Amino acid sequence: MKKLILFPFLLFSVMAFSQQFGKLYVVAKSGLNMRTSPSIKADVVDIIPYGSAIEIKNENEELKSFVSENMMGFWQKVTYKDKSGYILDSYLIPWEVPELATVKEFGDYLKQVTKPFGKKLTVREMNTNLMEENGWQISKQLYENGAEWQHNSGYEYGADIYFLPGFSIQQGFLLLRLIPEFSNAIGENDAFPNKDVKTTRDEKEFTIKVDKEMFGDNPWYKKIDIEYEDGAYYMLQLFTIDNQLVISFGSGV
Repeated sequence: MKKLILFPFLLFSVMAFSQQFGKLYVVAKSGLNMRTSPSIKADVVDIIPYGSAIEIKNENEELKSFVSENMMGFWQKVTYKDKSGYILDSYLIPWEVPELATVKEFGDYLKQVTKPFGKKLTVREMNTNLMEENGWQISKQLYENGAEWQHNSGYEYGADIYFLPGFSIQQGFLLLRLIPEFSNAIGENDAFPNKDVKTTRDEKEFTIKVDKEMFGDNPWYKKIDIEYEDGAYYMLQLFTIDNQLVISFGSGV
């Protein structure tokens, strides 16, 4: 009985989180096509440039879904420069997009979109030159937009963890695809991973693990792991906790 009650609640949660409203930003590098009707075959009214802010309103109307690059999105009616049309909302994110000429690492992106809130907290500080096998250190920094950065370091191991309020796993994937720091894990033309796979790129072996549940035709992605070796062993993880996306990128030998 509990499972029967939980199913519609989870389905509603998946659909509600997929359909975001308010000010969002175009994350497609080539721009986002605005069409005359909610169909990929419809004529293009205009191309909304990368980084443009778009207001998505909740019109309480039934939206048509569409899958692009393995990502489910919805056709949303918008107005841009006095023109109206439909765009696919799977290429929108809740924060300003990275400035491609200057953002090379995730830390650069945080500097672009927000400011630190308070001082950095070091939970346990150790001289890394003297750190033994059981030594470790954690640093944390909050930001004005609600983001959080953590750096964990230990003996021959290090990881950066980011908390991004309001992001989905799909949106996080699109964001990381634009930042060179993650280019080994996510190629510029990689589609969103929707199933477990082992593959090879640039003579590196990759293992991709996808944890998801299906509610009818709607996938609910719980976690994505991307693992590979490049001198050291690397792991990129994306998962959500309530309404926060967690990105963990670490390496060790």
